[in-house]
Amino acid sequence: MNKPTSFVEHPKERMPNLVRVAFVPLAIAINITLGSITHALKLPIYLDAVGTITTTLLLGWRAGVFAGVGSFLLAGLITNPVLPWFSGTQAAIAIYTFLANKCGGFKSYPRALISGIGLGVVAGTISAPVIAYLFGGITGSGASLIVGFLLSSGHKLLTSVFLSGIASEPVDKAIQCLLAVWLVRGLPPKLLKSLDRRK
Repeated sequence: MNKPTSFVEHPKERMPNLVRVAFVPLAIAINITLGSITHALKLPIYLDAVGTITTTLLLGWRAGVFAGVGSFLLAGLITNPVLPWFSGTQAAIAIYTFLANKCGGFKSYPRALISGIGLGVVAGTISAPVIAYLFGGITGSGASLIVGFLLSSGHKLLTSVFLSGIASEPVDKAIQCLLAVWLVRGLPPKLLKSLDRRK
């Protein structure tokens, strides 16, 4: 039985240094742009980790953590002041993506979908205490509407935040993982060949 291989194996050793340096700021911009759009529209999804996931697939977990945490720190200054408090969630997203990738979780779109659902559970669980105890369940996102509804239905604060996260995060992260795989596969063939060791 063949051992599962990752979508992109050890790319850091093969990607040109200039591309590596340029990609992280691009990933930060992707996170901030998509996240700001969904926040402004009050959608019950976030789309603020596409750059984090894509960077992790291409460059490994350290670069993914840098892109994710960096995007939330910067976005906290220019778009949404609550985001820096969720930097730990971005770090967890990068680490989870790296581990899932090593197990073949991004080899195909169906696998990426499943990995995204798992990522949503992880992200929702990590974020719930921060949302509940630091922000009283309300962060200004579309998911806060779900929290408000659950609170009015008699649920406790942490339970409401957790259920809201479980309702929205798996869908959100599944979409983001699919987008990340789509972005990676859309890279120029010559560059993608240098990254991807699948034969």
